[in-house]
Amino acid sequence: MSVNYLKSKNLTLGYGNDIVINNLNLSLMSDENYQIIGRNGVGKSTLLNFISNNFQGNIFKSTVVSVQMRILEISSQATINGNLTLKENCIYFTKEKIPERKMLSILEKYGMHNFLDDLVQNFSSGMIKRSEMAIADLINPEILCIDEPLNYLDKDGIVLLQNLLISRSKANRSNIISSQEFLKIFENNFEMIDLNV
Repeated sequence: MSVNYLKSKNLTLGYGNDIVINNLNLSLMSDENYQIIGRNGVGKSTLLNFISNNFQGNIFKSTVVSVQMRILEISSQATINGNLTLKENCIYFTKEKIPERKMLSILEKYGMHNFLDDLVQNFSSGMIKRSEMAIADLINPEILCIDEPLNYLDKDGIVLLQNLLISRSKANRSNIISSQEFLKIFENNFEMIDLNV
């Protein structure tokens, strides 16, 4: 069932007295895909942080109505713990609810199964991104937010990302990506949120 989980009128966000997002009207559905685009400094990451409940700035005179949903954000910086092994990260983020056989199967899909007991701090940026996608696949949140989704991914990694987004869309899960320019990463079922206008 589709849920209108976030509605905002005149959404205005900032840090200190500096306004980054000004008077934005939003209506997000739990079974739709969204692509946030905008040049540097227009507030893409700020908006993604707000949607995923990770915003730590100021909300100015805004009307916001939200419904509790399970939201996972993969930011442009590593979101998994470098001091833990990949297996420990999987257990931490899934709250130990995933059978080990399923964990191994998902990690194998992303080419990370041979690094289960390795510390994440020793991973390359591409390995970290694949690990984050695998954990997102394991958790299967209702809403998945990804900031600059193509960063650190090679061609095979981009295909894995596309497959993840497609399978989630088919399961009526929402995906929200943000980038500086339009990415042909969804099929045709998405709404554009253009912060350049």
